[in-house]
Amino acid sequence: MLLPRILTAVAGIPLVLLLIKAGGPAYAVFVFAVIAVSLREYATLMKLGAKPVQTPALYLFGLLLPAALYFDRFSAQRAGTDNFSGLVISAAVIGVIAWEMFSPKKYLERIGLTLMGLFMVSWCLFHLISIRDFRPAGLWLTLMLIITVWVMDTAAYFFGRSFGRRQLSTISPKKTWEGAAAGFIAAILTAWGISALSGAFSTAFAAGAGVLIGIFGQVSDIAESMLKRAVGAKDSSSLLPGHGGMLDRFDSYIFLAPVIYYYSVLALK
Repeated sequence: MLLPRILTAVAGIPLVLLLIKAGGPAYAVFVFAVIAVSLREYATLMKLGAKPVQTPALYLFGLLLPAALYFDRFSAQRAGTDNFSGLVISAAVIGVIAWEMFSPKKYLERIGLTLMGLFMVSWCLFHLISIRDFRPAGLWLTLMLIITVWVMDTAAYFFGRSFGRRQLSTISPKKTWEGAAAGFIAAILTAWGISALSGAFSTAFAAGAGVLIGIFGQVSDIAESMLKRAVGAKDSSSLLPGHGGMLDRFDSYIFLAPVIYYYSVLALK
């Protein structure tokens, strides 16, 4: 299992770094692809667990929302004001509820699960684009976020396997407090190191970002695991050998993308 994981990382890491460096439309297309595949995996997970979800509405509004946010040139922090993004959000809430009202079999859970997928995947992951577009430090902010999560996950995985004794959560039985602590420390050190290397932001800001990544990245990972556990699935798909699906690979960023973006808005502007 370790070899496919390493090979996938070796092939994927340079491509992701190249797209981050390119920024603009190329990086946006990459994030849109991540969102689209993640929406499909979310819908598949719900179907696997016999959880009701409005799949057409999930795809429709799940793709319209990031498109509106991007093409309107509004950052995620302004969505909900007088723009197309707010229109799409309103239409999604109204449309999903109305769909259920006129369905032969009505499930309130289907409304909730559909909207949860929309905001968890499309809304939260769109912030990866907002971070890259952040001026003037967007490139280094994105690199710090992506690389720090990689290092954190690696440290938590190997340290947890070697020294882990106390279970972190019943949701993810293999995760341990020892591994989480190693990941937390690695996140702070990595964010600080990238700050010192780049000079794009202060070490104090980087240390704060490292703390947030060390906490919310691992909590976000467990949150996605909670979904899989609820439907009896080990991975969201088998798309990425050794890593599971796209949702598995980007699970840490579900919470982290908005957290780091708004932290940057408050701390750097």
